[in-house]
Amino acid sequence: MKLFLQSSSGQPSLVLWENRVIFEVNYGQMRRLDYGTELGKALESASRTLSDISEIIVDIGPGRLGSTRTAVAFANGLGYARGLPIVPLNSFIMLGAYAEASFGKPCLILRSAARKQYHWGLVQAGKLTETGFAPDGVISPRYKGPLSVAGDATPEHASAPDAEWLNLNAVPGAALNVLQPLLMPASGPVVPLTDTAGLTHG
Repeated sequence: MKLFLQSSSGQPSLVLWENRVIFEVNYGQMRRLDYGTELGKALESASRTLSDISEIIVDIGPGRLGSTRTAVAFANGLGYARGLPIVPLNSFIMLGAYAEASFGKPCLILRSAARKQYHWGLVQAGKLTETGFAPDGVISPRYKGPLSVAGDATPEHASAPDAEWLNLNAVPGAALNVLQPLLMPASGPVVPLTDTAGLTHG
């Protein structure tokens, strides 16, 4: 059974997955979350135990750094204590690959950095083909074809005239059906993603 922690939107979620969602909870806007307590509740609700967890998937951002740090720290601690592999999942791929599979077109993802600044990435064919940082809050990708837009921000923040703006700032647990082929265990502890330079693959 896999444990999936999503946090970069600032609205954490916890999913237990075993070829399907067997438990899922979304916490809404929370400043602090005790993942140990919440995992205990989840396992009890699903009639499972810690020993049933075989892998931890954790959202590493970019995104809300405070909530992402908390989730990553818990994943690292649990992984170390239980000898479990940890799979880092960056929020661009998480949102973009799911949106692309769902809506059939490339996805531009915006993640708030600070004030009116944004990290952004473009996912095409399940890969990041463009990333950037917009200190003035205006994103202008090279790709000008039809696309969907997910994450933070509203239309005035992106030069994307032929875009479908989605109400998608976090993925449901069922998104793991799409994301499974993209998940790769880390060789050690994982860290929150704060710099998007060098992430592109195409």
